[in-house]
Amino acid sequence: MILKVRHAMRHEPLTIDAETPVSETAQVLIQAGLDTLIVVDRDNILGTINLRSVLRYTYTEGFRPNQTPISEITNSNVIFVRPNTSLEDALTIMTETNQDTLPVVDGELVGTINITDLLKTQPQTRPTPVSKINALNLSHTTN
Repeated sequence: MILKVRHAMRHEPLTIDAETPVSETAQVLIQAGLDTLIVVDRDNILGTINLRSVLRYTYTEGFRPNQTPISEITNSNVIFVRPNTSLEDALTIMTETNQDTLPVVDGELVGTINITDLLKTQPQTRPTPVSKINALNLSHTTN
């Protein structure tokens, strides 16, 4: 069976309005525990913004994060995928475009998929449960 984006995507993606200040966007990203948000203007997807970019701009001299709308630093060069896109194709897109998160569209935004979601579907990359790791000696010893 060829796994598709629909098998790994996150439904009900978190979006942020284009006019939201950069500082508020940072708070949303941190509170939600996400690296990337989809930036929208009404129902139109403008692009994505990741925490790395938000922090880089926030600490740039002269930048006003409380007064600058997130749309001004949004990555608008975003590739979209469909639910039926293969996970292999999604990984290729992420790798070649340096995007960690891809919006999933099917007439409208229906989800997102990031590199972690994708890796969790692969048996050879699934994380080992912590209970099984106890068999390994991972304790820190001091001299």
